[in-house]
Amino acid sequence: MKKKLLMILFGVFSAVFVACSSDEVKDLPTGPSGDVIKLSKKEVSFTAEANTITITTEYKGWWVNGFALDKVRIDKGTVNLSAENFIFKNDVFEVERKNGNTLIVAMSKNTTGTERILTIGLQSGNYFDSINITQSK
Repeated sequence: MKKKLLMILFGVFSAVFVACSSDEVKDLPTGPSGDVIKLSKKEVSFTAEANTITITTEYKGWWVNGFALDKVRIDKGTVNLSAENFIFKNDVFEVERKNGNTLIVAMSKNTTGTERILTIGLQSGNYFDSINITQSK
């Protein structure tokens, strides 16, 4: 019985292997795709005062995959960061996405006495990018 079961399993695996194999060589991507988002700015410097900047993209099919303030990830709550229009508010910053290709980033006055760094992570498929905003002390 065991021998018969092993022969059946061997036959099934052999059939699956042959059916799924192909002599055709396909060019598969070997790493991340190219920059499809095309940010107008990736690095921004703010003074310690309250500041706002508008950043645009050439492509709309991307989403925000997260925020970090001084390397600490910020909980997005219930905001849909893949929507073409959203507003994310925090005590320190606000990010608004308009029409799929415009980000408006505002930061409140920095009274901490230390430099603040806001990182906004973006993604489109397997391409990842980020916007880094440094606010002086």
